[in-house]
Amino acid sequence: MDSIIENAFLETAPPKAKKRRKWLVSAAASVLFIGISAGTLAASPALANYMAELPVIGNVFSIFAEDDEKGLLQYERFSENIGLSQTSNGITISIDQAVYDGTNVTFTYTVQAEKKLTDSAHLTGFPQLLEAEGASSSMDWEVKEGILIGMNSLPHLNEEAAQVNVIWEPAALYTDDRKIEGDWKFEFAVDQLKKDPIELDEKVTESGVTVHFTEVTFTDIAVNIAYQQLVDPALLEEWEAVEAEVIAQDNLGNVYKVPYNGGTAYKGAITKEDLFWTATMRGLDPQATSLTFYPFAHISRVIDEKYSDFVRIEFDALEIDMIKGTHQIIKDPIFPVLEKDEVHGE
Repeated sequence: MDSIIENAFLETAPPKAKKRRKWLVSAAASVLFIGISAGTLAASPALANYMAELPVIGNVFSIFAEDDEKGLLQYERFSENIGLSQTSNGITISIDQAVYDGTNVTFTYTVQAEKKLTDSAHLTGFPQLLEAEGASSSMDWEVKEGILIGMNSLPHLNEEAAQVNVIWEPAALYTDDRKIEGDWKFEFAVDQLKKDPIELDEKVTESGVTVHFTEVTFTDIAVNIAYQQLVDPALLEEWEAVEAEVIAQDNLGNVYKVPYNGGTAYKGAITKEDLFWTATMRGLDPQATSLTFYPFAHISRVIDEKYSDFVRIEFDALEIDMIKGTHQIIKDPIFPVLEKDEVHGE
């Protein structure tokens, strides 16, 4: 804590331009439960409250919300204080807050060194869930005032799980000029928030690709949609990869990004591109009464070392009546456009 206090109250230079990083990975290793290491500080309200008072520490969700997604403010409101911290080789990693909404586990952290970190700093070593083997992981991070702040999300679609257990062993901190390995290990549990799931069994097909919607969940912090992408084997005779995504629009005309949390293969898959996805939408207008998901997919192939080719296909849409809890397919919809177009794959 001495290191946290000292670094947190140092005078800082004016902030530089924001540089955000994101990884989306699929962790193949299975998870084994091991006792909490001796170096882990026990979570306590006193520690969590104390950390929340320090600059940067304790408000990572708010920082990401200011920079990018306003919907993350709800995460700040409904999250649990974790308050775990470990120091190894002069590097202190602290787990700040966590939230589990029945579809995704999201937690925030900070990394402090004896000297201020630069924008090149990043951690390696992906978090895992005790309850899920080989789960995907989404990792966002940036450096603020010489401190690395991050937000990790792990999909776990399980309405029956009242609680999930996270295990994270960061392997090393990388900077421009060196790699710092350490002995950090965190294990903590997160309770599930109250949610309102709607079971779905709706399929839309186009050009050899089927999107099978299986469930949509409305929580206090986000809307989560779960779906399968099913690919005709004949399509892969010409193309190599398929990536199904969705955007959404409410009845008030608001258009939302719905970034996926990761795709995983499932038992019974016919092709390597048959994947199960979960995607999360934040910041739903509280006055909205219906929400429509517009699925699309990119089919791609590598031509040579320098060139690749891809085609976008669009599907029928799925409309959810949030008041009645009903749903229907909308044929040949007009796709909404986000205010700011995003580069595919970012």
